[in-house]
Amino acid sequence: LILVALFTALSLPFIPYLQEDLFTKPSKYFFRNELESDKNFPCIDDGDRVKELQRILQSVRRDLLEAAKRLEVTNADFQDAEKKLSVKRVELEELESELTSLRLVQKELRDKRNVPLMLPLLPPPRNQSFDKIIPKDTAFENAFDFSKCSIAGGFPLYLYRPTFNASLLTRRFYEVFRNMKEATTSPTSACIFIAFVEDNMKISELSFWRSGTNHVLLNFGKSDIKSPENAVVVSSVFDMKNYRKDFDISLYLNLQNRDINDWKSLPNLLPYEREYLISYEGFLEDFLRKQLEQISFSCISSNDTSFFKTNCSTIPFSLCGNADDRASTLKDSMFSLIFEAPLLDSSEQFHLRLWESLKYGAIPVVLSLKAVFPLHDFIDWSQAALQFPLQRLPELHFILRSISVADILEMRRQGRFLLENYFLNVEGVVSNAVVGALRKRVGVPGGFFEVSPAKPLFGNSYFAEKTQYLSNIPFDKEYLGPSEAPHNSPSFFHNFTALQKYSYNLWNAVGISLGGSPEFLPFDPPFPSNFEYDEGAAFGFRPIAPGSGAEFSAAIGGNRPREQFTVILLTYRREAVLVAALERLANMPYLNQVLPPSDRVWPKLHVPVLFIKSEKNSLNNRFIPYSEIKTEAVLSLDDDVDLKQHEIIFAFRVWREQRQKIIGFPARYHAKYDNQIYYNSNHTCQHSMILTGAAFLHKWYLYLYTYHMPEVIRMKVDEYMNCEDIAMNFLVAHVTRQPPIKTTSKWTIRCPMCSEMLSQDETHFTERHECIRFFSEVYGYNPLLFSQFRVDSVLFKTRLPPQHQKCFKYV
Repeated sequence: LILVALFTALSLPFIPYLQEDLFTKPSKYFFRNELESDKNFPCIDDGDRVKELQRILQSVRRDLLEAAKRLEVTNADFQDAEKKLSVKRVELEELESELTSLRLVQKELRDKRNVPLMLPLLPPPRNQSFDKIIPKDTAFENAFDFSKCSIAGGFPLYLYRPTFNASLLTRRFYEVFRNMKEATTSPTSACIFIAFVEDNMKISELSFWRSGTNHVLLNFGKSDIKSPENAVVVSSVFDMKNYRKDFDISLYLNLQNRDINDWKSLPNLLPYEREYLISYEGFLEDFLRKQLEQISFSCISSNDTSFFKTNCSTIPFSLCGNADDRASTLKDSMFSLIFEAPLLDSSEQFHLRLWESLKYGAIPVVLSLKAVFPLHDFIDWSQAALQFPLQRLPELHFILRSISVADILEMRRQGRFLLENYFLNVEGVVSNAVVGALRKRVGVPGGFFEVSPAKPLFGNSYFAEKTQYLSNIPFDKEYLGPSEAPHNSPSFFHNFTALQKYSYNLWNAVGISLGGSPEFLPFDPPFPSNFEYDEGAAFGFRPIAPGSGAEFSAAIGGNRPREQFTVILLTYRREAVLVAALERLANMPYLNQVLPPSDRVWPKLHVPVLFIKSEKNSLNNRFIPYSEIKTEAVLSLDDDVDLKQHEIIFAFRVWREQRQKIIGFPARYHAKYDNQIYYNSNHTCQHSMILTGAAFLHKWYLYLYTYHMPEVIRMKVDEYMNCEDIAMNFLVAHVTRQPPIKTTSKWTIRCPMCSEMLSQDETHFTERHECIRFFSEVYGYNPLLFSQFRVDSVLFKTRLPPQHQKCFKYV
């Protein structure tokens, strides 16, 4: 027993060491026992106890390091899971948004009244029994075989080759026709047969004559065509009662080929005042000559000047002098008198006088109600010429003096507009006048600008291979609209209304006579306001519920069906700036897709991002109407422009109500200093331009800019690498005669990230001064119009009761 007690007493201090050997992680309990044992057994050396505590401390440190490593791994796994969860949440939101949109689309498609119709391949064939019912006469609808011209057949034109001794003018027209896409060498598939007729030509001997059915005869002879039967005659000469209204086409054909500098031969609209109020050169009978003498006396008494030269020939109504002499007189005349030969329906001298008057800016005053104006079925000549009966000649001076300055300048402008688009050269007469008129009469749409698809940047793909979701999605506290799947604007819905309803505007305001098949039109009418609440739901309307704030943002409204916009993002070798620009578009409502013109990772947006490779480095690329643009609304945006999403959405809503105008943010204006026009970017109380680096415009204007605007303007843009925005403002103002609209208070947009900008060049403003002056010379006037207001949302700066919200928080 004594030995056992002695062994126990000696072994108690060493029990903790045995425990440490058995357990790698000593607990506080064991450590406390060790300290207590030290108190009971003071025989243990203090140095040993310190060493033991140090050893324990090292052990605890090892355990903490291992735990920290395991915590780091756990945190990394957690962060990775959070990232994946964030991505999945975004994907889920996209799917939910798309599902919601698809449900609405499904509801629209289920409506049987909204079924899209397919065009027939051919119109109903004509048969003998049907032909017997229709009376045979000289009316166009009874003489023309419409079964040869399918509405989907492309309007093929078969050309008879001119004879070997044909005139240079005839061959000139033939070559222009031959280069048209409608030209065909197959007579069996032809819709219309074009023949070029000169004096003494026997038209009945044409190979496919068939009494002239579906034939068009271009008369280059000096005399009228006898017995054209069912053929349409295009000529400036028609004998008495030979012109068939709504059948033949009266047109001046003695023209030259198009020259890129044709505009240089045309005088400017200004100055308003000219030396002569009215002029006339040509032989007249005595009673008319005496009447002109009375007008001269009346002009002198009113401090007006007239120029009448009536003794230069013995042939009634013949022209005097040469073309240069007449041009000199007309350039100095505000009005020019034109008499029509009494024994002709249409005469060469009438058309030549009319053509020269338009070319030199003298407003034609036609003293005949029976005079046949060129393309009178399609062109509104009351906007460019005056027409009175001959009996009004004694009162003419009083009538002309009563016309306002604004009316005179507008008629002068419209006269030049018609000349440049339809009568100035062979190409205009062929493509716009003749073919356009025939398309409208036959009722075959087509002939619109054909746009080749854009070239993808990444081989055969528009989409970048390396994309990633944004780690820091731009967050806007303001709710701006519902998420939607991409929705394209309905296209080519005006194929036949362009031939009818919109024909007047296309011919007389735009200068396009091709008659149909525009992808979109900016001037289609709005719906009745109550339509969106009832039947409109099946046609894509999203009416705004009563209220403000959230109710307003939840729907697009606007008396039009839902639609989205495409962003054309102009960029050049600034990938970091481009990435930032794309990130700012993330999750933006009503966005359809983005078209920015590298082997790197691009941000993945909620809509497609198409990278387009341009043919050349040109600012004109901004306005190419790529077939990949599927919406009417286009947001033209520079990559260095920092716009907030609420600003963009507000401007989009404004554009939906003002579709014919440019709607945007930075505004500029033009001003006159020391007899010169200058471009000005200073703050002012009126503006005449919107910079297209941040502006909404209709895709229609991209077509006009690329294919209809004078080519010399695009060349000037390339020469300066500048002014494309000024050119677009000139074009839209010229076509619409309306100013652009500025939205919000933004005047200047800066880019802190941009180390290089075109606007930083020392010659930037000098070039823009020159552009305004040059474009004004090309158009013959400055079409820009001033506006003295900007647009903000309805409740902007309005004090509201606590229970109401504003439409937008900041605009």
